[in-house]
Amino acid sequence: MTNITKRKSGLLIAVTIITSLFLASCANNDPVGSSGGTSKVAGRVSSTNGLQKSTYSESTLSGVQGATVVLVQVQADGSLKTVSTQNIQTDAAGKFVIETNLSGTGNLVVVATKGTTEWKAIVSSKVQSGTTVYAPPLTTESTAETNIYIKLVSEGHASDFDEADLKLLLNAQAAGNIQGDSQAESDFIHAFQASSQASAQASGNSYFGLSSSQIQTMMQAKADAEAKFDAALYNSSDTETETENSMDDYEGTVLTAYSSGIANAYTYAELMRIGVTTFVNASASMNSDLRLAIAKSFYARYAFVLNYAMKQQFQAAGASNAQVNSVASAGADLYASIKSSADFNQIATAFVQYHSSIISQLQVTMSSYASMIDTIDSTINSTISAKAVLNASVNGTTSLNTIINAYVTFFNAVKTTTQTSLVGTSSTQVNAASQILILANMN
Repeated sequence: MTNITKRKSGLLIAVTIITSLFLASCANNDPVGSSGGTSKVAGRVSSTNGLQKSTYSESTLSGVQGATVVLVQVQADGSLKTVSTQNIQTDAAGKFVIETNLSGTGNLVVVATKGTTEWKAIVSSKVQSGTTVYAPPLTTESTAETNIYIKLVSEGHASDFDEADLKLLLNAQAAGNIQGDSQAESDFIHAFQASSQASAQASGNSYFGLSSSQIQTMMQAKADAEAKFDAALYNSSDTETETENSMDDYEGTVLTAYSSGIANAYTYAELMRIGVTTFVNASASMNSDLRLAIAKSFYARYAFVLNYAMKQQFQAAGASNAQVNSVASAGADLYASIKSSADFNQIATAFVQYHSSIISQLQVTMSSYASMIDTIDSTINSTISAKAVLNASVNGTTSLNTIINAYVTFFNAVKTTTQTSLVGTSSTQVNAASQILILANMN
């Protein structure tokens, strides 16, 4: 993965300050600036239309000029209420800055039209008087995301999902499969909603030990990261590499926040794994091409988070820099294999290979316990093991309680086995080894 080995550090307050400075610097690129008492949203309509950007030369990456733009607020019934002070048109680069008298308000969407074509994008940040916030580029992809967002709001599920998850999962290929297909849209909404609810419900499980204030802080960290993500996309050239880098930065910012007092990065990985499994199970009736496209996007995100958490745990276990680099390389290979997978079997094979690499590195790191680590891992993977029970429990089910409880049971079983077996080493190493074995076996 591009930048998958990039190390993230710093306290949540530092992340917030950096994000604020980043957004302030982006404001200097606004077509009309940020002065005055109104709230402003900057954006652009992109001619790429969310297609695979690698197929475009840089010269074709231009904006749509002369599109009429309005800012609307999504109402509880899904209707759109115009809240901009006036209609404006995009410039030669497809850019616009639209104003509203609202302040401290969310649930906003930018809508652009030219002829019979319409584009939409979700404005993640709340607008504030005297400042400019950013919408991501308006494309076919962002339009599909926004239509789903509007439908979720109209069905009363506005608080059941995270907008960033919607934007990150619904990639260009998936958007192409959904656009104009009401059944595909409904199938996606069903699976996406189930996944979001599973992660949220799991966050409240006593196993993770997250307080309501920690969960609230986590959500704020994600909101800050999403604002930075949208601004980065606005200022990009729409290349695939830039988009992936922006996605990495989003996940890295959230993980930095997790590691700065909210929780451990492995908690985020465990919660995401629960969400991935729920999505895959809930999407069984989905169009196969659409299902695979979104699953690959989901698994790729998970691979980034998994790699970040795994490196942290290896450092806690006493790994050398060379060993941590080997772990990072295994994570990069996992990501690349997921991206190139042609089916779910190839994704599964990629995780098996990753598991093998991680266990080998753990044996090198804790060389005095290499034989015992092999025994523990074999026990976890035996036919009557905790992992076999986990797989049997979650196979095909869409019951959130069943999925969550199965994973929590698995986590506890691996911890107990590891703590019982690794006698004579420090509690820090035991805890790290336990977590490494959990993460390596969540495939």
